[in-house]
Amino acid sequence: MSSQKRNNNGSGSSGGSANKKARTDDQPDFLSDGLDNKAICDLVQDIMIILHDNKGKTPHADIVNNISREDKFKFFIERYPMLFDMVTKEAGFDYSSLEYFLSMRDEIIKQRITSEEASKQVGQVWFDKYYKPPA
Repeated sequence: MSSQKRNNNGSGSSGGSANKKARTDDQPDFLSDGLDNKAICDLVQDIMIILHDNKGKTPHADIVNNISREDKFKFFIERYPMLFDMVTKEAGFDYSSLEYFLSMRDEIIKQRITSEEASKQVGQVWFDKYYKPPA
């Protein structure tokens, strides 16, 4: 398959635009091994409910450990470990961040933006939101 991609991209030697185009064409396959946006939202909401319902009754770390042992969440945790960590932070979770992340993911799936461009945009937005000193 990779030789077929090289043949479709012309010379296959150096060069950014041909390689970027190849990555763009591959993006639906890159994402096909994961969950769709609705399934991600459903699982995140289920996790948030468990965290909410057990808050103050059980130590937070124990709640997260129990969630991580449930079969229902194993694939989610394996495929999206950073998202799982973000959702289960004891300090809480900003659902609008998830919505933003999923909207960018949708743009990649629909090939409106490359994953590299989306990564840069998300990185800049989150840097500005969480690390950049207020002006």
